[in-house]
Amino acid sequence: MQNWREYCNYRKQRNEDGSITYFITIEGDDVKVTKEIYTAYAEDGRKMIYTEIELKYNRLLKDSKGRNIKDENGLNIELPEREISFDKLISEDWEFPSSALSPEDVVVPTFSSEIEELYRCLGLLNAREQVLVQGLFFEGRKGYEYAEKFGVSKQRITQLKKQIFKKIEKFWENP
Repeated sequence: MQNWREYCNYRKQRNEDGSITYFITIEGDDVKVTKEIYTAYAEDGRKMIYTEIELKYNRLLKDSKGRNIKDENGLNIELPEREISFDKLISEDWEFPSSALSPEDVVVPTFSSEIEELYRCLGLLNAREQVLVQGLFFEGRKGYEYAEKFGVSKQRITQLKKQIFKKIEKFWENP
């Protein structure tokens, strides 16, 4: 970065007698400091600018002789950032997988035999009962929707659900 000094909040000034006065800008005010403090602050500031800005942004593609490589329009080719912050990923709506196990990954293996048994029992229901179970429990439909679909009252759908539960319980207990 050629203009790294624009990011600095420290400077030194040569006086008329040849001496040097050192300043650090704090909240807009220049504060006079010793040479030791200035040197330490400047070194840390330069390192911070290098790691936070130069390593990440405004990097240009160079040839083997260190010259900038230009594109077909004569513009310098910029390299992508070396590091992207989590906040930037979120602000750009990036989606990335979590390293934590999902609830399904934890629960399903534990109950896989029970799930298989439930599907076996559901398979023993008649077609109308299977359609009702599929809609109410797997598709999240409402009872009144099926009441209209089958031309029955909502209370009848509730009765059918109870009958289906009893059937499944019976199938479960007597495989």
